[in-house]
Amino acid sequence: MFEGSLVLGATLCLFAGWLHRTEQRGWPNETFHTELDQEYRVARLRSRRRINFLIAVCGVLILIAAFASPGNLWAICWILVMMGLVLVVFLAGVDAFRTHRYHQRKLPEIRKQSFGDDES
Repeated sequence: MFEGSLVLGATLCLFAGWLHRTEQRGWPNETFHTELDQEYRVARLRSRRRINFLIAVCGVLILIAAFASPGNLWAICWILVMMGLVLVVFLAGVDAFRTHRYHQRKLPEIRKQSFGDDES
């Protein structure tokens, strides 16, 4: 159990770091030219920074639980990990909804670029 907790905790910390670095540098084929794109990017960066922080905190809590013998600290760490990961799933859903709204607002712009002004 100790080794599994070490692997899981380290994996979560490294994954959160990789996600944060990739989000800061930008994903492949991603462009943000218009004002709408810039607003979305700022909101997305702020939201995903929080999510990545929560994932890293869960990883650290798992590492703490790995070194703590089964008892109160161990139980508290795992309960906090469970609550943190539920919060991550909720915030990811909010992020998905934000992305959906962005795409709905962006669709007329894409249609105008693709078909020109002759289609109403």
